Amino acid sequence: MHAFVLAVHNILRWVVLLTAVVALIRSFRGLATGAPWTRREALSLSAYAGMLSLQMLLGLFLYFFLSPVGMRALRDMGAAMSDPNVRFFAIEHPIAMMLAVGLAHVAVQRSRKASTDASRFRNAAILVSLSLLLVLARLPWARPMFPSF
Repeated sequence: MHAFVLAVHNILRWVVLLTAVVALIRSFRGLATGAPWTRREALSLSAYAGMLSLQMLLGLFLYFFLSPVGMRALRDMGAAMSDPNVRFFAIEHPIAMMLAVGLAHVAVQRSRKASTDASRFRNAAILVSLSLLLVLARLPWARPMFPSF
């Protein structure tokens, strides 16, 4: 089951990245052109936050219940911190991704509550950019790009 959930988690990263790119393009285009904020912009932003949240739930399920790396870290955090590979998956990756999820949800809320379309686009562009930077910085690029089942 670990291999299957890890493969789904691996595939879903591409969906997360795609939804981030769509949300960013729509945000920056709207900011540059002065276009009105529409339901499509709100949906693209919500899709990014939703896919990122789903990805986080899968990751937490892996971490606490299926992953040998997560189990090892939970047993002895001191030893996990001394091994760079284990530390990456036990601490760095999950914390960065949780922060990225938080930023994505703040983007949705701030864009929803903003009083002007320009501020909606600006909030979305800035917060999704920061969220995506965290994701890109702590994505395990050394893992296979596409899993084999």
